[in-house]
Amino acid sequence: MRLRLAPVEYKVCGTERCTNKYEGAQCPQCRQPFDPGRMRKELHDRLILVDLDPSIYEQTQRCRCTTCKSLYDLGESEVVACARCSQCQKPLFPKEHLQKIWQDTETLLQRARKLDRARNQIPVCPHCTQPVSAVCWCPLSRSLPHLDTTNGLPQNPIVVWVRTFHISESLEELQGREWREDESEGENWPETEREIGVETKSETESEAVKGKFDAEEQPE
Repeated sequence: MRLRLAPVEYKVCGTERCTNKYEGAQCPQCRQPFDPGRMRKELHDRLILVDLDPSIYEQTQRCRCTTCKSLYDLGESEVVACARCSQCQKPLFPKEHLQKIWQDTETLLQRARKLDRARNQIPVCPHCTQPVSAVCWCPLSRSLPHLDTTNGLPQNPIVVWVRTFHISESLEELQGREWREDESEGENWPETEREIGVETKSETESEAVKGKFDAEEQPE
């Protein structure tokens, strides 16, 4: 187990009057589920615990939009969808042509970039003859305006650290709980001193009364 300064992925709540940054499936403040079409993902450098079993954080890859700089996932389903016509949902390329386009590609991002270039070379769909529109791969383009000339695909993916939730508390939450407990103990400390002071005063008064009583009992 060791500490490491790492870029951690945070989600930004996009609901009205709430811009909380959090990890997990929903905002802990307003309980709004994360919506990739409306809410951003950002990176923040944090101290995290690594080399644990089970792990608190793990590495993964994300794309960063070239326009809005938000992080997003690139999955196979998105690549498959962009290989089809957005109007008739039929394949834009024959299977052999698609294999040739993806020749010598090793990552999903490379496939997406080559597919995007091939789409831009087709004026109309070969099946429905509708114009083939440009695609912006960033999911925030559904709610946030992006330039028509950009596809949102970066040159390379970036490595981020994502919370696994195998352990209920992160390092920050654990520290926050310890600080709250320390503050709570600190608040109780004056009360403890007062109680000790009262007990000490009571013991002193009892001893004084006892001494006076013993003096009166002694014969002259």
